[in-house]
Amino acid sequence: MAPVNPDDTIPTKVKFKDNERRFTDVSCAGLFLIALTLFFCLGFALVGSSVPVFVIGEDGAGLKLSDERMAEAEECCANAKAENIGNPEYYDNAIGICYYMETGDRRHLTGSDDSDFPEDGNIFEAFTLSPEIPATLISGAMAIAVVWVVLLRAFATPIVFATEFLKIVCFIYIASKTPDPTSKIVFFAVAFLYACFIVWKRERLQFAGKIISHSALALQKNPSMFMGLLCVKAFYILEAYCFILFMSKSVEVQGIESFSYAGMTYDGNGVPSGSYVQHGCEFKEAAWAGMARNIIMFVWGWSVMFFTQARLSIVAYMIGSWHFHPQDMPSAGQAIKMTMTKGLGTVSFSAIILAIIQEIKKRLKFKWYHHCGPQCVVTAPMAVLACLISYLLETCFKMLTKFTLIIHVFSGLNFLNSAKKCFKLMGRHFEGGFITDYASTTVLQLGCYIFSLGITFAAWAWLDETYNWDTMPDPTNDGEDGGSSAIFFYIWLFYICFNLYYPVLSIFGIILLDMLLDQVMDLNRKYWVAPVAATFVGIVSMLFFQYVAGIILDTVDVCFVCYAVDKDNEVEGLAKSEFTIMIQELPGYKKEPNPDFNTSPNTTLLVLNPNNGQMGAQQTGTGGAPQLLSFSQAAVGQPVAVVGQVVQPAGGQVQMGTAPNMY
Repeated sequence: MAPVNPDDTIPTKVKFKDNERRFTDVSCAGLFLIALTLFFCLGFALVGSSVPVFVIGEDGAGLKLSDERMAEAEECCANAKAENIGNPEYYDNAIGICYYMETGDRRHLTGSDDSDFPEDGNIFEAFTLSPEIPATLISGAMAIAVVWVVLLRAFATPIVFATEFLKIVCFIYIASKTPDPTSKIVFFAVAFLYACFIVWKRERLQFAGKIISHSALALQKNPSMFMGLLCVKAFYILEAYCFILFMSKSVEVQGIESFSYAGMTYDGNGVPSGSYVQHGCEFKEAAWAGMARNIIMFVWGWSVMFFTQARLSIVAYMIGSWHFHPQDMPSAGQAIKMTMTKGLGTVSFSAIILAIIQEIKKRLKFKWYHHCGPQCVVTAPMAVLACLISYLLETCFKMLTKFTLIIHVFSGLNFLNSAKKCFKLMGRHFEGGFITDYASTTVLQLGCYIFSLGITFAAWAWLDETYNWDTMPDPTNDGEDGGSSAIFFYIWLFYICFNLYYPVLSIFGIILLDMLLDQVMDLNRKYWVAPVAATFVGIVSMLFFQYVAGIILDTVDVCFVCYAVDKDNEVEGLAKSEFTIMIQELPGYKKEPNPDFNTSPNTTLLVLNPNNGQMGAQQTGTGGAPQLLSFSQAAVGQPVAVVGQVVQPAGGQVQMGTAPNMY
């Protein structure tokens, strides 16, 4: 490999000391702090302005107006009743919430006599009335995530295969519960084919276990980093709780306003005989509450990406320093300090890029009804193009943004200068300028998926129990006995799985869906409040699981960048490190070309062969010394690798340098 211009790369060092760094991307840091301030100011303003509208009556039979609303409602309804004087009989009473005051009736509950949920409630009222449901389950998700990482450190490869085996079990379970014989055959066939696929790709899965093990090894050698990341995660959890609190309380920021309804009266023959205007009172959301909710949603999306990038920054400080100079490493506190102070601007800059990518992906999504009708001739190709653009954004730009942040941590440059260095550095060693191991990523993402799915159904069952509902369909029920048909179970299962797959986008979609259904859906609320509210809890849990799984994936990404920097700087001994041999198995890695056909047949090469199933073992000659073969001596099909410059002193023995620390 030709020497690299120092201006096109970075040295093998992490600048983590105060005198080595300066504040970068300051304007973006200021913008993020302003947004975060708005998040909490508007959120607590919603909490302070919220007033309970209805409370459960003493007999538990229904909801009545809260004491805080009673005086305001009495005044409004008295004025409305005065304006109705002169109306025909039956139309002289005030309407709206005045109905509850004049008749002494209650706000009805959902369907059953023993339910404790209002029939016109929404998912946030479910959380307001029973806050212990999201609080307990989300806290449980945090505990499960920590235990999961600990287990991955010790049992990476078995967990990889267990995860794949679980997929087969799911297909078999669905097949056993499906009443249709044809569907049974299909699901059993899929399970069998997937089992064959696992056997075929077993080496790839073993490689995923190796990658995860390497990452776990780095975590094991840097326990303070894990504790520091848990502290950062604590702030993440705090903001998540605040987000749910703010959104829940936003539905209670309402005022009482008068309204009127114009109608016609009819005689006994159905002929119009006159008109009337009936007055009443209603609850109306404060104008500023909707705007505040939109701002809170936007800042929350930005914050999710910020915590993701802050986690990557801390991992890069610790793992990079451990790799390059293990005797001079920052503490976890120093890494957090640099991330949240001098690196705040660049971290928030990269976070807003990722948030914009997520927003673009959301806008590019096509709904199924877009393809209904003759317009599908146009919408179908557009949908394919949108998928390609989404893939490009997800892979190229998202990965390059992550690697750019790692370069920023190592070098102290701002985002744009780090991006220039990153593009040149990674482009020299990896196809397209980025690399990732999809096998390990898939395994970790599937683990997050399974845990979140379990918490979602736990939340659904808890909501049913709390509000005396029976809304979870039975997947084995064909609907003949009056119970919920299995088709509804699979519809909701698809809805839940889809939302868990896109948690950042779906958390906003669920809020909008709840608002829409709250206004237009003429259906008993329990049939959609329970699954939608449970999905909301599952999505928040999914974000936590992804955060913890991301610690391992971030460590792998930092290892890739460390390798590229080492190779640019021609670090001695890099070629024989275990990680180097392993990384060459990844697709997208640019291998050093073998000698061309003009190479002399007597050119000396170091030939590497499998030895007891392990790559990288040197072919040895007499006495166990590495055997140097000429190009013409290498057998056809024998793997030949250029493993670095071979230094052969007068004594004739081959000398190789010392491998880097982490390998």
